[in-house]
Amino acid sequence: MTFARQLLLTLGLVSCSSLVAAHYSPNFNTTLGGLGLPTRLLDAIAKEDSEAQSAQRERPPRGQGRGQAAIVTTAVVTTAALSDTAQAIGTSEALRSVSVVPFGGGVLTDVLVASGDMVAAGDLLARLESDAEQVARDRAAVALRLAETEYTRYESLARSNVASQTELESLRAARDDAELALREAEVALQRRSIFSPIGGVVGIVPVEVGDYVTTETEIAMVDDRSQVLVDFWLPERFVGMLALSQQVTATSLALERAQFTGEVNAIGSRVQTDSRTIQVRALIDNRNDLIRPGMSFSIEMTFDGDSYPAVDPLAVNWDGDGAYVWVVADGVATRTAARIVQRNADTVLIVSDLEAGAQVVTEGGLNVRDGAAVTLHGNVSPNGIAVRRDADGPSSSPSAPSRIGEDADGRG
Repeated sequence: MTFARQLLLTLGLVSCSSLVAAHYSPNFNTTLGGLGLPTRLLDAIAKEDSEAQSAQRERPPRGQGRGQAAIVTTAVVTTAALSDTAQAIGTSEALRSVSVVPFGGGVLTDVLVASGDMVAAGDLLARLESDAEQVARDRAAVALRLAETEYTRYESLARSNVASQTELESLRAARDDAELALREAEVALQRRSIFSPIGGVVGIVPVEVGDYVTTETEIAMVDDRSQVLVDFWLPERFVGMLALSQQVTATSLALERAQFTGEVNAIGSRVQTDSRTIQVRALIDNRNDLIRPGMSFSIEMTFDGDSYPAVDPLAVNWDGDGAYVWVVADGVATRTAARIVQRNADTVLIVSDLEAGAQVVTEGGLNVRDGAAVTLHGNVSPNGIAVRRDADGPSSSPSAPSRIGEDADGRG
């Protein structure tokens, strides 16, 4: 390589290095001038650096054209309460259950019901042998007739002053005693028949005709399961939140996880010291007769807490400083810090300086810069109608989807 070519290459490298150094060090041109470089070369370097800096300042943000604001979609900020959910396992029992037993012992002569029968209050279930009671009732009836006849005769004599008043009073007492004896005999006879005290469904009947039963023998179990009671226990931290008529969701562990809705019917008066729990009883409608006493349920109760701003999950962004949202006001986007409190299926509860009704960016947030102007492609109004802002001005349509960019069936 000749000396001339080496000199030209060296001058080229020095020029490139000077351009780079001048770009990052504003005082480097002065340094080059002190080294004795030509004034024309120094002016060219300064002009090139100035043009490069001007182009850098005028360059639009990524994803935008020159001078064009970012196009975004927004959603309305709402307010929602923080939900605290309690879960427990409960056991059902019939609204009313009666184990029917006889008033006295004896041999069964009739069993008039079978398992699964529906009975009303007062229906006859079975009969005991009652020959002795019938005889006693008839004897009491005869004694009452004699007492009444004797009393009537002496009453007539007393009016004629033939019989004394003392004898008449004695006969009146005998007549009243005969009436009581007859009533007692009728009660004893009636108790040889066994009636259902409540309406409901008869369970398995464990006795048959001819069995000898006592006052401890169960004739039938009758359950009123038109409604069922479910008992469960909750931790003591929920004591202050519990109230009668609160809604309860019970999921059956046997009926293919079928769900039933009920309400709190009773609350225990004290916390159990061994388990630190309180007993709660829920009343659940069972008009379809799907629930049986003794079934287990997964119980869930939701308690509302403090209210927080609620935003669309798409509105929450993340970076090294944490979560934030873009708030749009007067066509300008502002970054607002947000601390997530609770995530729900369709909203996110946050701690932030937001008020209900504010607009937050849900789509197009990657192109937004803090304090930069934005163009609203569409937003969701509080009534759920999509609003589009075009060049012709705002317009709305009740048939439009709730989020711009989705089809009528909800697909994007």
